[in-house]
Parts: sequence; structure tokens; C-alpha cells
Amino acid sequence: MGSFDSPDWLSPTTDFTAFPARPGDVVALSAEEFLFDLEMTHDPSIENVCRAFANDANRALVWLIRWRALNTLCARSDVAEWRRGGVSTSRDMCEVAAAFDLNDGWEFDQERFCDAVDRLVHRRALQP
Repeated sequence: MGSFDSPDWLSPTTDFTAFPARPGDVVALSAEEFLFDLEMTHDPSIENVCRAFANDANRALVWLIRWRALNTLCARSDVAEWRRGGVSTSRDMCEVAAAFDLNDGWEFDQERFCDAVDRLVHRRALQP
């Protein structure tokens, strides 16, 4: 996986993504497309996001919408507490956020999202 600053990270999609006019229009991204800064220590550069999806501006918008939804969720005190008490990583959360449905407020439903992350972690723990 490359970074946004490397030219080989361009989105592999050949179809154009439809403009997400409603939360239900926000398409899923692959985990590789969505993983950016696993610690989410800074806001992403819009320029770098657009460069990463140079062939599909709507996909860049989808990435930004998903990043905002994840960032908003992580800013909640009860989610921060859940993260401290669990075994999930930022990578786990990003993998779920890449394709998780958004609610009518353009956000991730906290309980459903955290349950999905917990299931992902549990499945990984069962793998040899």
C-alpha cells in the first residue's frame, strides 16, 4: 500500500463513482483505498486525497465523507473509552469504515459500527 504522496497510490477504479447526494449513495471503498493515517493524528490534505483519486473526483469525495464520519465517531468520549478498553486497532476501525453504511446524518451509527469492529477483531482472533 502506498501513501497519498506517492504516485502509485492512485485509485484502481476504472468506473466513475456517482456523486453521493444522499448518505445511501456513499459507495464502499476497499480497505486499501481507505487506509490513510492509522492514528488519525491530523486532517488529511484535500489536495492529496484528490491526487490519490485523480481519475474519479467523486470517489475522493466519498473518501472524505467516510473519513469525516470516522473522525466524528472517534471524537465521542464513549467511543474513546470503548477503544481504550478493547483490543481493536485504528486499522480495524478503518477497515470497517471503508464500507460501513452511513446513517441519515452522514455518520456511522455508533453501536452498529462498534459491534462490526468487535466482530472483525473476533474473526481475526479465530484465524490460525
